[in-house]
Amino acid sequence: MRVLKSAIWVAILAGLSGAAVADVSVVVTVEPVVIPIGGEATMTVTVKGKFRRSAQPELPDLDAFTIYQAGTSQSFTIVNGHPTSSLQFSYVIVARQEGIHTIAPVRFEVNDKVYTAPSVTVEVVKARSQLPPTAGSSAPGDVDADDRPIFITTKVDRDTVYVNQQITWTLGFFTDGRIEMLRSPEFSPPTAEGFWVEDLPPQSSRYQEIDGRRYLVNEIKRGHFPTAPGKYTIGQARVDIVVDDGGTGRANDFFGRRLRSFGFGKPVSLKSDPIKITVLGLPRSGRPANFSGLVGRNMKLSVRTDKQVVEVGDPVNVTMEITGQANFKTMAAPEMPEIDGFKIYESGSTSDLFKKEYRVSGRKKTDYVFIPRAEGSQMIPPIKLTYFDPVKERYVTLQSQPLQLDVRPVEQEKGRRVIFAGSGENIEVLGRDINYIHSVPSGITARASRPYANGWALALNAMPLLAIIASLVIERRRRQWLDQGPRARALRAAGKAGKRLRTASKAVEEGRAEKTYSVVSLALCEYVGAKMGAAAAGLTTAAIAEFLGEKDVDEETIERVRSILAFCDSVQYSGATANDLGQARELIDNTSQIIRDLEGKKLS
Repeated sequence: MRVLKSAIWVAILAGLSGAAVADVSVVVTVEPVVIPIGGEATMTVTVKGKFRRSAQPELPDLDAFTIYQAGTSQSFTIVNGHPTSSLQFSYVIVARQEGIHTIAPVRFEVNDKVYTAPSVTVEVVKARSQLPPTAGSSAPGDVDADDRPIFITTKVDRDTVYVNQQITWTLGFFTDGRIEMLRSPEFSPPTAEGFWVEDLPPQSSRYQEIDGRRYLVNEIKRGHFPTAPGKYTIGQARVDIVVDDGGTGRANDFFGRRLRSFGFGKPVSLKSDPIKITVLGLPRSGRPANFSGLVGRNMKLSVRTDKQVVEVGDPVNVTMEITGQANFKTMAAPEMPEIDGFKIYESGSTSDLFKKEYRVSGRKKTDYVFIPRAEGSQMIPPIKLTYFDPVKERYVTLQSQPLQLDVRPVEQEKGRRVIFAGSGENIEVLGRDINYIHSVPSGITARASRPYANGWALALNAMPLLAIIASLVIERRRRQWLDQGPRARALRAAGKAGKRLRTASKAVEEGRAEKTYSVVSLALCEYVGAKMGAAAAGLTTAAIAEFLGEKDVDEETIERVRSILAFCDSVQYSGATANDLGQARELIDNTSQIIRDLEGKKLS
């Protein structure tokens, strides 16, 4: 009977799985939809559904465009034990003909069934002249400046600013694919004395044509806020790479004979030029007396209370909130002026920064406690705030709305009273509500005792010595266990992987999703490597899949392991969707589930 039930369940699940394959959707998006001749747009084909093996979408003929592949990303979700895949195929299309062009439906085949996406329209307009970036660039080795396979550039959006005005600094990393890099580039930021610096995520990627050659450009942006007037320098930035020289050192190699590295790759440092910045002081002309040094744009001020009806002496919470484009981390809390009829105390302040479209904006909230001292209708007058707008080059004063409070007299407390007669020598007590403390009963007596006269006292004093002996025994056993080598490493594998995944989760909570992919990949490789008795650094996806197959792990789990490792590598090296917090959380959950599934199998 049990065998029959199992067979029925297998048949039902197989039917559900077959039905789920048909649940596939294909969507095509193009951004932007208006581009100049020679300009570029990103076309993304997104496929969602329940399927295991990934195919390539079939693109239509694009006579008006040149198309390049820009990477693939994949994610998984598991619902009721069934994995759902999401594939993203990214392409860069370069416009060649002016006009309005319709990209025909894209086709995607799953199990001999074809799914199509709706067509999209792209408008191509006349091109504008563009100059290739050359200032502040650096190329590796002794390469001719006109033939740069890899180089970097740095630039700023303005080199003359006011104090506390944002400067957007951009580093561009250019590569045309002629040189293979053996590891991801390592970025070292420039020195910036005299500036408050904020990173501006996310890192962006695009293609650009320079002197007839097509480059992939990765950009990193940072916001610099000068703190005082004067002449300053944003220092030299550096990008360290390791390139493949083939290990031959031929005379016509890119690096020449003197850079021979015997096939292990050649480390190269790309360095930029420093950038001079002129910082102007804020103008004295027209500066109001209440100006506190705030520099920003599109600022807003609001003041609100938590209640409108209070009694004399009751606290009223008043919140002043300022929003706009400014660096609120350097902004001091505004001073609340003295207001007749109130005692005022500052109770705290908080600052939040937002980084949208590479501009730093934020919010400053300052809380005050107002205590009314007189009854009646009391007015909190308008609060004024002045800031300097560096674009309009003038001071702007904001003013909040006045707030009305209805202050009522204190209600008299009702209860028992004590009446003082005459000068206070004669007191008439109308009620008694205090119970006196009783004196010590005569039956309780104090008796001296000897603490060492019983066994309990001796046992308590012996406990520290017993604890030391126990710790020595435990430490000896632990060292013996650690000396077991591979077996001990295999037993600790799940705990170590869990610790790394918790580190990745913490990075997601802090908004640093790009840090999770390398940690997740390392956690999964270290876990399987411990079970194999091999080092994680030398493991390949193929070796991991082969080992899991030998241990009779089901094909679906092996495919999930392959996909997660491939997806982590894709995000780390292409940068696509690296800052998607939801995607990072989903990846951590799926990896944790896989490790739990593998723990149920005898891998070591």
